[in-house]
Amino acid sequence: MTSRRGQHLTGGIAVAGLMMLASTQAGAAPLSEELQGLLGQHPKIEASKNTVSSSDEAVNKSFAGFLPTINLTSDAGYEHVNSPARRTSPGDPYDRGRQVVSVVASQLLYDGGQTSSHYNAAKLQKTGSEYELNATQQGVLFEGISAYLNVLRQQELLRLSRTNEDNIKRQLNLEDERVRRGSGIAVDVLQAKTRLQLAKERRIAVEGALKSAIATYEQVYGHAPETGKMTVPHAPINDLPKTVAELVDIAVKEHPSIRSAAIQSQVVAEQRDAVDAEYMPRITLEAASNYENNKNTVIGERRDYTVLVKANWNLYNGGATSASAAKAAYDYAGSQNNAVYTRRKVEEQARVAWETLRTSRERVSLLQNAVNIASEVLDARRKLREAGKETALNVLDAENEVYTAAINLAAATYDARTAAFQTLLAMGRLTPAFAAVPLKTGEQADLALPVGN
Repeated sequence: MTSRRGQHLTGGIAVAGLMMLASTQAGAAPLSEELQGLLGQHPKIEASKNTVSSSDEAVNKSFAGFLPTINLTSDAGYEHVNSPARRTSPGDPYDRGRQVVSVVASQLLYDGGQTSSHYNAAKLQKTGSEYELNATQQGVLFEGISAYLNVLRQQELLRLSRTNEDNIKRQLNLEDERVRRGSGIAVDVLQAKTRLQLAKERRIAVEGALKSAIATYEQVYGHAPETGKMTVPHAPINDLPKTVAELVDIAVKEHPSIRSAAIQSQVVAEQRDAVDAEYMPRITLEAASNYENNKNTVIGERRDYTVLVKANWNLYNGGATSASAAKAAYDYAGSQNNAVYTRRKVEEQARVAWETLRTSRERVSLLQNAVNIASEVLDARRKLREAGKETALNVLDAENEVYTAAINLAAATYDARTAAFQTLLAMGRLTPAFAAVPLKTGEQADLALPVGN
């Protein structure tokens, strides 16, 4: 049987443990450092960077359409000609070595603006790929933050679950000892065993959740977490707007998905203009130089030089151009619809993130009160127990209620932290620049939001 001092000590440890949801260690690796490493090596980000580089080369390729082209063709070898003319005079086949060299330089003068449209589309596509890279970076950053916080969350829940289980074990042993001495009630022991099984079940579930969280962490970061060196980052509450209307307004203006959708619509518009240009003639300036030696039965050297303006105008191609123009028009309409949908989706995500954050912060406030009330009830029941007016099982239930409230508070606190970063993501501001700033760590008082605010 524990002493009165021991009972108070147990309760003090419990309540203190319940409220201390985020401990830090000196020399621990902060989240910001992990995120910097993530930005430098995550395969999704690297793939998006390669897409940007590819788009840049596409710009260079399309710009080449404005520049002249120079083509060199040449052949050399043996030529044999046995034609009726040769058989008539001089009466024998033609057999000689031949050499031909031709150089043609061509400069586009007019193509209905098709080359300009291709070039503009390529530049816009590069800009769009940069927005997509930004969206990918923000998504990966949030994935990394969520994985980091989830490991800390499950560690905290496991610590509380184990402490609760150990406390029930101690009380079970005390009740078992009373029954053996004849001063206890056997059914109380059975009820305590039931509570112990439930506590073990909760602990096992949390252990499984922690293993899953670690597996996710390894997938995101490419290495296992150093759980002993992880610190709890402050949620960016002060970086968030004060109203949902302000949040939605920022998201519409800054979210990379909306910008990317708008750019894609412009790309399709340029592609439509490029198709329309196929109705126009293509005019080029061409300069050519040709050298022939012993070619086609003509003995000796021949040199030709030409400077020409050439026009090529397709008058009929089976309706292919008309079909391409209709396709481009539908593609443009589709891109406009997609831009509208993307805007609506971003607005929805912003509102959902806001409500998730608000709800989780209100839950933190309520659960903090629940922990305090449960702790007061526990103290009152202990005093009644000391006076012989309360059963040990009721005291055990009161302690279990404190731990249950504390576990719920820990979960809600991490939900609020994650929701704060999710809201930043919904705004389009969870950028690499944000990740580069070291985040504060430790307990955070402004997570709680009183109900009704």
